Amino acid sequence: MANFPTIFDLLARFDFLRGLPAAYLLFVTTFVIIVARHWQLSVFMLAAQYLIAGLLFVDMLDPRLAVIKVLVGQFVCLILYVTARQVAWGQLPVDVSLEEAVQLRRQLQLRFGQFLLPSTTLFRIFLALLTVVVVYTLSQRAIFRLPAVTDPVNLAVFILLCMGLLGLSLSTEPLRAGLGVLTFWLGFELFFASLEQSVALLAVLAAATLIAALAIAYLIQARHAIPAIFAERRRRS
Repeated sequence: MANFPTIFDLLARFDFLRGLPAAYLLFVTTFVIIVARHWQLSVFMLAAQYLIAGLLFVDMLDPRLAVIKVLVGQFVCLILYVTARQVAWGQLPVDVSLEEAVQLRRQLQLRFGQFLLPSTTLFRIFLALLTVVVVYTLSQRAIFRLPAVTDPVNLAVFILLCMGLLGLSLSTEPLRAGLGVLTFWLGFELFFASLEQSVALLAVLAAATLIAALAIAYLIQARHAIPAIFAERRRRS
């Protein structure tokens, strides 16, 4: 019979990623979430983000509680993925015509020789890089140091909070904005775990994460599925 690795075996295997390497990896995941054009990649990066944050949670919580945090995060990503697939996210909503979409796309594209690149992508890359530099600089200053946290957690909290707010502010789409909200909330959970290790309060935070994911899923459905239902009814009538 196969012996499955325990939580402690997995932690020992990925011990080289704990601490500052995990915080630096959060720079990568949050950056990709903000600049990625494909929603599948953004959701995948969010799932990786929860896994990486789990390596920081184990320094403050019982490893079994940290695993629950990770599992909740993976379930959140599953909710978002299934919802986006159901409504065919990334395709045109029924209340936007093809002509309108083509005209808007031409207005928002920049030409580099034979290549076209959305101007919003360049803007996102610039703001994300600027935020990364500002976050890293501020996190190294004693005046901005958070109480009762280690250096890796201090850096990770700053990354998640600031990049989450940036992602939220750059989009009106419920999926992209929702990824920013969940990133910000993960930073808050990470900071709160360093102050309070009560199982009851951690359960409340996990429940709040799931509620936020369900709210985002509802907004995604409302943006795509509900207009499609009314359009179908109009065609039948």
